[in-house]
Amino acid sequence: MADIFKVIAEFTNAEGQPLSGDDYTVALMDEDKYFDDKLGSKPLATDGTAEFLVAAADILSFDSMGERTPDLYFVVRKGEKEVFLSEVFEEVEFETRDPVTGRAKGLTKKFGPFAVTGD
Repeated sequence: MADIFKVIAEFTNAEGQPLSGDDYTVALMDEDKYFDDKLGSKPLATDGTAEFLVAAADILSFDSMGERTPDLYFVVRKGEKEVFLSEVFEEVEFETRDPVTGRAKGLTKKFGPFAVTGD
């Protein structure tokens, strides 16, 4: 298993334009049996994206020992108010092997665009 994975999420407003603004933040979460893990929180870039580098060790916790495929979801906040909660993407597989070279691939996953209409 690779040590670092990259997650990119894209968000738009109700008109389909990139969601932006200094007061928007996105949290990347891993749903677990008892306690969800916060894998990171980032402000939105001007193009409506948030990028996260996730260490493989961060997806492991006492209620998900040996987890290799996290159940990811995103929470968007405007200031202190939650304005968007994505669906849960179950068992996201980050690392697959190229059948020819045997090298790891798929270490970056993109999600979205998600339309954020409630702010």
